[in-house]
Amino acid sequence: MKALVYYGPHDIRYQDVPTPRPKEGEVLVHVRAVSICGSDLAAYKAVSSMRSPGLIMGHEFSGEIVQLGEGVDNLKVGNRVGVITNIYCGKCPDCLEGRTNVCDHRYIIGTTMKAGSYNGAMSEFVVAPAEKIMLLPDYVSFDEAALVEPLSISLRATKHVAHEVPSRAVAVLGVGPIGLMAIMCMKNLGSAKIVAIDLLQNRLELARKCGATDTILSGQDVPALIRQMTDNVGIDVVFDAAGVPSTVNTAIEIVRNGGSILMVGMASPTLEIAYKHAVSKELKLQASYMYTTEMKEGLQMIADTKLNVAQMITSRHPLSEGPEVFEELASGNTKEVKVILFPE
Repeated sequence: MKALVYYGPHDIRYQDVPTPRPKEGEVLVHVRAVSICGSDLAAYKAVSSMRSPGLIMGHEFSGEIVQLGEGVDNLKVGNRVGVITNIYCGKCPDCLEGRTNVCDHRYIIGTTMKAGSYNGAMSEFVVAPAEKIMLLPDYVSFDEAALVEPLSISLRATKHVAHEVPSRAVAVLGVGPIGLMAIMCMKNLGSAKIVAIDLLQNRLELARKCGATDTILSGQDVPALIRQMTDNVGIDVVFDAAGVPSTVNTAIEIVRNGGSILMVGMASPTLEIAYKHAVSKELKLQASYMYTTEMKEGLQMIADTKLNVAQMITSRHPLSEGPEVFEELASGNTKEVKVILFPE
């Protein structure tokens, strides 16, 4: 089969690799849509501990079952499917307490974890455990289903503050895919004001389509504008989808006394924050990582037409164009937001 194989920074090759075969309890999926995640792009730009050379990336995908492994009797060849890509152990203390998203023994399809590497969906075919399969409703497209995984990240984060959002003001710092989906989730929760903040005007325009009521370019005086918008009170909940010093400290500045900051973006492994300011405002800093049950919940929200994730897709390309697409995305000159690849 054909696949995009990761060899290191700025080195992804479209080449022939052996077609995997499903083992007992597994299925073989013909990939129909795979989305490029920011973490895939980060590994393309620089060395990543979560992407080992020789890995086939791709953890946001959908497709059709073409082969069943031994013992799989609850699925059929031809089923349209999405895949829950977090393969956790189910036995450790974290898993037993419901924190499957932080299991130290987990594999993630298309990623290298402590447990090892697991080839992903930037290929014609991918193997997945049958228990991780989600059947797609006929009216959910393959492209939409490929975006369920990133949606689940935003959905889990917003669930942490679900009681604080209705009829209140929220802000989203960084409106790439995760930030845009956060806007959709906040709108679904009934937020009265949603302020999108980003460096790029085209992303702010898309944020409006996704439900933002107000937009601010990062180069403007963000704290002053927020004070004007909120009668000097501040924002109730701030969703940081970037995770760099400037966004975290902006969040601390613009959130109201006693407000909440959702820490979701992870662009900076370490950073310096206005700690004393956060303490003196008695803020609640809530980290959120990956998902637990939210992939199934997110798929249902799409099926119920509560969220329009397809509007984020800015282009589709054959898998063979993957190396050129990654290079363009890494250039810093692109206006792309979410890119879908598909095998020819």
